[in-house]
Amino acid sequence: MRSGQIGPHLLRNAAVLAVAMSLVSVSEAWAAKTETFVPTTIQYPGSTSTGARGINNKGDIVGTYVCAVACVNPVTGETSTPGTHGFLLRDGVYTRIDVPGGTVTFPRGIGEKGTIVGHYNVGAVTHGFAYFEGFYLYPIDVPAEDFDHPASPLRDTLLVRISPKGDIVGCFHEDNQAMTTMHGFLLHHGKFTVLVTPHKADDRSSHDPDTMSNGVASTGEIAGFYLSSGVSYTAKRNVIATTFTFEGNLFTLAWDVNARGDIVGVHGDNQANTVGAPVNPHGFLRTKDAEYRSLDVQGAISTQVFGINVVRDIVGAYTDATGTHGFVYRLRLDDRRDDEDERDDRDQ
Repeated sequence: MRSGQIGPHLLRNAAVLAVAMSLVSVSEAWAAKTETFVPTTIQYPGSTSTGARGINNKGDIVGTYVCAVACVNPVTGETSTPGTHGFLLRDGVYTRIDVPGGTVTFPRGIGEKGTIVGHYNVGAVTHGFAYFEGFYLYPIDVPAEDFDHPASPLRDTLLVRISPKGDIVGCFHEDNQAMTTMHGFLLHHGKFTVLVTPHKADDRSSHDPDTMSNGVASTGEIAGFYLSSGVSYTAKRNVIATTFTFEGNLFTLAWDVNARGDIVGVHGDNQANTVGAPVNPHGFLRTKDAEYRSLDVQGAISTQVFGINVVRDIVGAYTDATGTHGFVYRLRLDDRRDDEDERDDRDQ
């Protein structure tokens, strides 16, 4: 049974912090370090800008590209209309992803068998979709009764990630009210469930707004964040288990998690619970041992990491003097233990 609407924003932030104190497990502190790197740039041919959003364990990448005006792919001759389109990059070949009849197609994640999930717009409403080998399944929408205001005509569903086992996570909200009506969800075996945000032990009834679930691993672990406060979380069985922020309590948005427990995302130079967005964005890695690493593309103005696979290939977007570009990069391993872990992961 869903709880009623949460009160004022500041009270909600205070509740988040209180829950964090009760949920976060204490572990050995690690000093955060920075990994500055030169990645492989991903640029959809002919596009104005590109962002890589997800990667599977086979190395297939999905993302988005923007055409400021109609742009032509010089390789295929295909013309893309002005706006945002999706792409699949597999074995060096780009495939355009556009939901028929929709606009602003936004692929977010790709599964082991190649199933792509994301969202698209029809008018002012956002719907989820799945794509596989040229076939689209759409619309995929959270049931109306799960929304705070079921009668609202502007009910948005965003599919963000699909696990190797086929579980899908994302969020839903009512248009122009994202921070007060947005909830993370899990789609498991065809059934949607709303993320539980416990206020006390064994609480299975609270569904605070402002949550967005973005990553789901084969282990069932989920990663996401409270959007306006910049506090991230992990969840088990769609129940928040821990909350965290990058070292120094910085504004932190968790975007993905892999089977080894690595979480990646974006952090700002600003504190959590401040301006509602990361200032001077940097990518980050958080290991299962709560070791933090800041991630920056060399020479970039900003770096955002959106996806990670089991061998620590990461994807995202960086902005430099020439514009915004997608990228893929394999994170450095620190010691022999990591080498052994990677061999184990490749055998999965």
